[in-house]
Amino acid sequence: MAVGQKLEEARNRKGISIREVSESTKIRGDYLSAFEANNFDIDLPEVYLRGFIRLYARFLDLDQDAILADLDLELGKGAGKPARMSLGSIAKNEVADGADLINSGSSINSSTRKNNASLAKPILLVVGSLISVIIIIGILFSILSDQTESSSEETIERSTIKEVSPSIDENLSPKGKLVPVDIFTLKLAAIGPIGLLIIDDQGEGTPKDFKNLDIGWENEIKISKSFRCHCSDLENLRFSIDNGTEKQIASKGAGNFSWSP
Repeated sequence: MAVGQKLEEARNRKGISIREVSESTKIRGDYLSAFEANNFDIDLPEVYLRGFIRLYARFLDLDQDAILADLDLELGKGAGKPARMSLGSIAKNEVADGADLINSGSSINSSTRKNNASLAKPILLVVGSLISVIIIIGILFSILSDQTESSSEETIERSTIKEVSPSIDENLSPKGKLVPVDIFTLKLAAIGPIGLLIIDDQGEGTPKDFKNLDIGWENEIKISKSFRCHCSDLENLRFSIDNGTEKQIASKGAGNFSWSP
């Protein structure tokens, strides 16, 4: 049974509407409708998609891990990838094909066959070397492209964060750049009601979600490298890194942001 059908049937058994679910979970109604229609190709990062599906499954008293496993199959993560043929296998097949062609020519004398076989080996070695060089260049280019894209994304998202007080963060260098450390302590505080808060430690890859937070709620989380956050009420969220200056997001309502050293 598809993920969407399981969610819809569980909701119908409870006798509640999409609107009631949205009010309770703070998940947008159009997202919930898309989930039940088994449509996961929406403008939503995968970490938030998985967080919303987990929250919806928990609200419906379903097995969260089983639902996420089914979601992986829907997204194609459970399908096996075709095995790549090694260069050695290609060279072996080509030598075998060359040997078949040589043996099939009954009119060619023995000396000609030996000359053709000796010429085939250097050619295969040269072709194999060229293919290896092309693959290595492609891998290096992919790594450099990923690093450039990651740097651009962090610059854009950090521009939405502003300091609550004008004092200098103790973890900032004189030029205003964060000094990298191995493990960070993320302190979260609610200065107003927050319906849904999802924190994804991108170093560990284990999202944490909090629901229906009241004024005065605080929590500390150990993170590594960086984190991404979704909050239903950005104006009510404050956070700090390693007991530094509290920060807030210059936005209201539901939204996403990220932090990295």
